Amino acid sequence: MAELKAPAKNTCKKYSHKQIRVDLTPMVDLGFLLITFFILTTSIQQPTAMKLIMPTDTGPPTPLHASSTLTFILQRHDSIGYYDGLAKEIKFSNFFAMRSIIQHKQMTLINNSIDKNKLTLIIKPTTQCSYKNFIDALDEVTINDCKHYFIAEPEKGEVL
Repeated sequence: MAELKAPAKNTCKKYSHKQIRVDLTPMVDLGFLLITFFILTTSIQQPTAMKLIMPTDTGPPTPLHASSTLTFILQRHDSIGYYDGLAKEIKFSNFFAMRSIIQHKQMTLINNSIDKNKLTLIIKPTTQCSYKNFIDALDEVTINDCKHYFIAEPEKGEVL
């Protein structure tokens, strides 16, 4: 039994103080009941997986419009190369600029009276690219609500 004892003070000879005894057993029981309640009522976070649908190699190729295509080449050391349409003029930037590049392209499509959902992203990870950067690129696709994206191998002229 858990209890708390306070020493008896005998300061005055006229009055005798009795020793105070506080039983803490109900408080401990209440504490364990609360801990048990909160453990049982919380839900453990379930791991979530990103949906990735890869097409088969059979069938006709998907037509791409040069005005609504943006290609990213994932490089090493958190850097990316990107080009707009079929220009093949590769511009280089750091990985953290990817979101602003996608949003800028979406705004360009809207200004040209094209639906921003027509934007097609082509992601080309190189062998030097880290797995983290590839997953972050797919996260940027999801964050910017890009409906159409492809994952392809980079061509020889696109690799540093």
